[in-house]
Amino acid sequence: MAQFAPQYNLFVIIDKIRQWILWIFCFIFILSIVPEILKLLSVKLNFEDLISTLNIICIICFFVLETIVENILVPQADSKRRDDFIDNSFGSSFSSNPSIGYFDTAELEQGLFKAASNLFENCFFTYSLVKAVTIRKTLLPTVVLLSITVFAYYGFKEVPFGLTLLQALFSATVLGNLINHFILMVRLHSIQDAWITLFQNQDIRSNTEKYKTLIFRYWLQYETLHSRIQAGIPDKIFKKFNSGLTKEWEEIKTRYNIK
Repeated sequence: MAQFAPQYNLFVIIDKIRQWILWIFCFIFILSIVPEILKLLSVKLNFEDLISTLNIICIICFFVLETIVENILVPQADSKRRDDFIDNSFGSSFSSNPSIGYFDTAELEQGLFKAASNLFENCFFTYSLVKAVTIRKTLLPTVVLLSITVFAYYGFKEVPFGLTLLQALFSATVLGNLINHFILMVRLHSIQDAWITLFQNQDIRSNTEKYKTLIFRYWLQYETLHSRIQAGIPDKIFKKFNSGLTKEWEEIKTRYNIK
């Protein structure tokens, strides 16, 4: 079970910023539909300009925070994660603060087989956690997108062009994130199946060189996917499922003789 990882502090910061992004997300949603509901109820608004201004500010903040997380903080955390992975697998010293208990393969000799085992474990944990947050990831964006669609006809005719454009971009971002989540889940499932098939070979540990091209292929597939689409697993979700997934991983290690 994970006790320490060098990327942990960065991911804590990322998690906190994402919570702010979620609150801004909800606030934008409220600002977008409440005025239209009031109009449908024939309730006159005396502060439409204020609402539009707040909406614009919140949408801009949403994009700025998303950009900081996705293009600055996440790459830094991923760089630390990759360095620690290489150190744990091959015995190098790229990371100044190596992880403790992050990989459940301490009994394995360092080398290509341990790297493959660590990759299998990473894929298993990531896929399992992505599945666990699917409802959470789907519910709010679906409600928002449906609501914006319903009120778009009324709202986009009445608001300034700049706000209309920002709302459209916001909706596209929300929809894109939802689609990316499902793409991530499907691709992780495929990569995990590939690792399962690979570890069914009885001689993979004694003759690892024979399978090195497949190991490198699945390694690159996982890292490419991970760098393009972030799982975005909240820290509390990781802690909630970590113990159970660790037990499942121990069963997988026994099943595929990873020891």
